[in-house]
Amino acid sequence: MSLLKKKPPQPVISRAEALEMVPVRNSEVTEKPVPGDLVQLSYPLAIKPWFGRLAEKVGMWDKKPMVKRLELDEMGTFVWRLINGERSVRDIAAAFTDQYEVQPREAELSVTAFIKNIGQRGIIGLK
Repeated sequence: MSLLKKKPPQPVISRAEALEMVPVRNSEVTEKPVPGDLVQLSYPLAIKPWFGRLAEKVGMWDKKPMVKRLELDEMGTFVWRLINGERSVRDIAAAFTDQYEVQPREAELSVTAFIKNIGQRGIIGLK
């Protein structure tokens, strides 16, 4: 028996399935308008348990939730405003195509990259 076994590959969804997913906002995220008709998002920062214990011991953390802020640009704000728990990624990409007059494939890549980024931060989930 080998100690360095490869982990089985994680299931990968197809491109079509990914585009049919519906982004849903995290209820703990707050948005604040900023000049230029843009949006700033505030979201709780997930702390690793071991880091929390260490920071607490050295007096660097008072157990209050840490909040991070993310200011969206014009395109990010446009996509954020379309995320309502009903529109699919494909629908959002189509609206992006119309708004910014880009090729559909370019819009899909931009929108999915943005959604992946804010998803990794816990700002949205997908259903």
